[in-house]
Amino acid sequence: MRLWFLLLTGTLLTFSVSGCTVFDSGGMSSFLSKGKESAYDKEQEDRFKPGADEILDPLGARNSDRIVLDDLSPSQILTTLEAKMGGVDTEMAQKYFAEAKTLYNSAVAKKDADPNGTSFQEDFAEAARLFRLAASTGAGTEIEEDSFYFAGESYFFSDRYVQANREFEKLIAAYGGTRHIDQAELRRYSIAVYWLELADGSRLPNFIDAKRPKVGLANEGRRVLNRIRIDDPTGQFADDAAFALGKSFLKSRDYLDAADAFEDLRKNYPGSKHLFAAHMLELEAWLQAYQGKEYDDNPLLKADELLKTIVRVFPRESEKELDYLEEQAAKIQKQTAERDLSDAMFYKKRGHNRAYKQYLEKIAGRYRNQEVVEELNKEIERVAELPPNPDQSMKWLVDIFPNPEAAKPLINNGDNETIFK
Repeated sequence: MRLWFLLLTGTLLTFSVSGCTVFDSGGMSSFLSKGKESAYDKEQEDRFKPGADEILDPLGARNSDRIVLDDLSPSQILTTLEAKMGGVDTEMAQKYFAEAKTLYNSAVAKKDADPNGTSFQEDFAEAARLFRLAASTGAGTEIEEDSFYFAGESYFFSDRYVQANREFEKLIAAYGGTRHIDQAELRRYSIAVYWLELADGSRLPNFIDAKRPKVGLANEGRRVLNRIRIDDPTGQFADDAAFALGKSFLKSRDYLDAADAFEDLRKNYPGSKHLFAAHMLELEAWLQAYQGKEYDDNPLLKADELLKTIVRVFPRESEKELDYLEEQAAKIQKQTAERDLSDAMFYKKRGHNRAYKQYLEKIAGRYRNQEVVEELNKEIERVAELPPNPDQSMKWLVDIFPNPEAAKPLINNGDNETIFK
């Protein structure tokens, strides 16, 4: 018996890696029919597939009906086979759902009686198995929606977070306006934050803990947060997800991605409790993203604009953070002046004194330090007495070419031969 199980598991892993149609929505029957998939099976499969634009997004949606490695574990593999091979049978779906709900309620009671215990986890795991079977046999019926949700809840309380998230993804993909949306997104948010906390401590692969993805722990946590704000943009946890996503990017030094997440929050969630913090962290992200005068100045411009917005929109909060904001303002001013001075020196070296003078005037207008401004004004007065542009080098060669302002045109109107004479 054990040998049979090992062989079956190896076969399933091979099919899963190579993309074999055994695990497609049509189940084993579609595999045996070699592509003779019914229109109904195709419709069911397409419900869970992401759009083309989402496939290109590394944080986008994924096939919600996908097989995860936890589905192939010894305790889950038979359930996976049953769920994939079963057809629609409303009567069986009702039977599975009733049994699962009874077991689920019993497990909830055990959990409430002993929150720190673990005995209820086995009941939740069995309930999840039955809910999955109810969903597969009740596809397209009212039972399916509730089965997805309760399967996710059951996996959540049995500490199988990867499978829990997958069931909630199925629910949202197939029933975007489901009445369970708030609770499902709460669970997904909790799971994603937990994964990101784990990622701070370890980036090693994991193949034994069902609480976390096998690889890409941080990326998967961010992907879930990103999907929460996209799948349910007006939901209770959309702004929380955007804020947590931004903080995660900031911690990993992905400053442009962090700024994007915080900008999304402040523009789309004006009533969020995270609003002021999002402004402040976005300011930090833009300042960190600026790489110096030799690089793009857009992060610096964004930071300058955002700092002015913070002081204008949050006068009371800004007062408490005045020292920090003044420090950042001075930093922005200094870096901006460095860029302008670098450009000014470029023109000075080439003798373009007019352009050099204009940049000096721009710097003087921005700087508050009186001593610096006085020195700049002295230089401006000196440069004002110099020729605005350098002497034309190799003037004899330039004079050989036609004067663009000459009265006589090279080509007469309607004449295509003059230029060749």
